[in-house]
Amino acid sequence: MADPVFDTLRLRDGTTLRWARWQPTATPPRGTVLILTGRAEFIEKYTETAHGLTARGFQALAFDWRNQGLSDRPLANRQIHHLADFTTLVDDLDELVARVARPCAGNRPLVLLAHSMGGLVATLFLSRHAAAVPAVCDAVILSAPMHAIHFGPLPRVVARALAGLAVALGWGERYAPGQGDYDPAEGRFTPDNPITSDPQRYAAFHGPYTARPELRVGGVSYGWIAAALRAEDAVVRDLPLERVTVPVLLLSAPGDRVVRADAHRRVATRLGHATLVEHPEARHELLMERDAIRDRVWADIDAFLNTTLASGGDRGVG
Repeated sequence: MADPVFDTLRLRDGTTLRWARWQPTATPPRGTVLILTGRAEFIEKYTETAHGLTARGFQALAFDWRNQGLSDRPLANRQIHHLADFTTLVDDLDELVARVARPCAGNRPLVLLAHSMGGLVATLFLSRHAAAVPAVCDAVILSAPMHAIHFGPLPRVVARALAGLAVALGWGERYAPGQGDYDPAEGRFTPDNPITSDPQRYAAFHGPYTARPELRVGGVSYGWIAAALRAEDAVVRDLPLERVTVPVLLLSAPGDRVVRADAHRRVATRLGHATLVEHPEARHELLMERDAIRDRVWADIDAFLNTTLASGGDRGVG
């Protein structure tokens, strides 16, 4: 399996993003899949997923969002995951698609594979470009998208009020209550963790933090929570998602303790061309679950891509 080739992209606002490319052995590739990672994640976590894509004949791309991975992090404490507005990430994705993903894809299909926070940004991106001709991409796969954060027993109205007050007081860049720098104890697999039932794939996320501490990301800021809640409200209630014509596969874990699966059902009914598939045994990381679950997830993805990209030819207009 080929190693990725790494590069950087300097955005219009001066921020530098790190990105990577895996090439398939098949020539030409069936298409290009751009992986949109989740919160606090980094390119290397998706190595196994990228190899799964190249084995299927796709070119795979991935990148680190600003404020995580090895992309730029402007705060003095690099571990605070801060964001004032999710529109910033949609703008970043716009640039990355236009300047990296689309040139790499050429006239072959372009697919977005987005997990968790990346899934929220992908949904906002689709809404922004709903009227684009040709479509901004050819298909989208959402894996446990962050359409609504799971706050546990804390009511969302309370989380919204606390975050809004803190931002108004000028505390937007501070850690929210209960948040802090990455704790190495999080790297120890426990059977009841909310991420995955597979110890080896759990280690694929936390293991690199030992060798490369610069990859570590801690908790979120007040500003990040306020921005996430505004973006989630727009996706679940306000944006005209029914205008989206791009085919979407939405993969959901009904028992997810990181994001709320009921929001997936609401968004799937509002998206113009969405198929919702639920995996009751899975936790939040559907593509990093044990093989018995993960194989079924890949089967859903294979069926979706085989149908959606059935023409297999050059990308058309429409």
